[in-house]
Amino acid sequence: MCRAHVTMECMSKELCIVHANCQGEPLAEFLGRVPGFGERHEVRLYTNYVHEPIADAELGRCAVFIYQPLLDESKWGELVSRRLLAKLPGNARSVAIPSMFFRHYWPFWEGGEDFSFRDRVLERLLQEGLSGAQALQVFLHTNVVNGPDMESLAAAALKHERIKESLTPIKYVDLILERFREEMLFNTVNHPGHALLCHVGREVLRHLGEPLPEDGVEPYMSELHPEFRMPIHPRVAAHWGLAFANDATLYPVYGRMKTFAQYAANYVDARSLGIDDLISYLRLR
Repeated sequence: MCRAHVTMECMSKELCIVHANCQGEPLAEFLGRVPGFGERHEVRLYTNYVHEPIADAELGRCAVFIYQPLLDESKWGELVSRRLLAKLPGNARSVAIPSMFFRHYWPFWEGGEDFSFRDRVLERLLQEGLSGAQALQVFLHTNVVNGPDMESLAAAALKHERIKESLTPIKYVDLILERFREEMLFNTVNHPGHALLCHVGREVLRHLGEPLPEDGVEPYMSELHPEFRMPIHPRVAAHWGLAFANDATLYPVYGRMKTFAQYAANYVDARSLGIDDLISYLRLR
């Protein structure tokens, strides 16, 4: 991808803009690598969640615009999708792509700026005054992680995902529901794995009317932050009947392979030490 400076080669190519969150990173790289499309297009990624601006001049010469729909003007301002689309040339091609999110593997995950990958059940146990060892014992070996809670949280997230899916021609929810028990389709709640990234790449080419590579899309699509696969609670795995996860499963956690119990122990240690940056702590453990 050409970004730091404009070369003569880039100037001779048509511009393809990808406006997306972290899920756009492997897609942009993919489009730059795909035979034919990559040779004819300069692919530029603009990261939406940091409100990275796109110059009108860039939009004015854009031949292909690939974007995750942004609708809320009060939040996104000039980056709202309808405004960006209105600045494209009349002959530009555009495709709305998904921003995929899946909660079934981690129903008790909580978002927020502080302490990445918060778990609401473990947080509640710690706030009740249990020691770290006690909280870990209850968390891992009792029915505190229960089926009805998993079902309701997953169902609410899935309902929202259906709404988001309606904004893009690339359908993915049914595919996830068909396959999530047989293979780990996400690394974290919003980091889809290779199979789903390939699905999006394949569908983008199809909707643009571009031929698929003869050797398939898989060799051209990279992983999205594969250094961390968030471990899955064994009781969650048992509830959903996951074929690939149990209490002995090892997950990559920033350079080390860990079971869920080892990961949960690191989580409790970080909390006990008053550490707010869980990711940095995990990199050291």
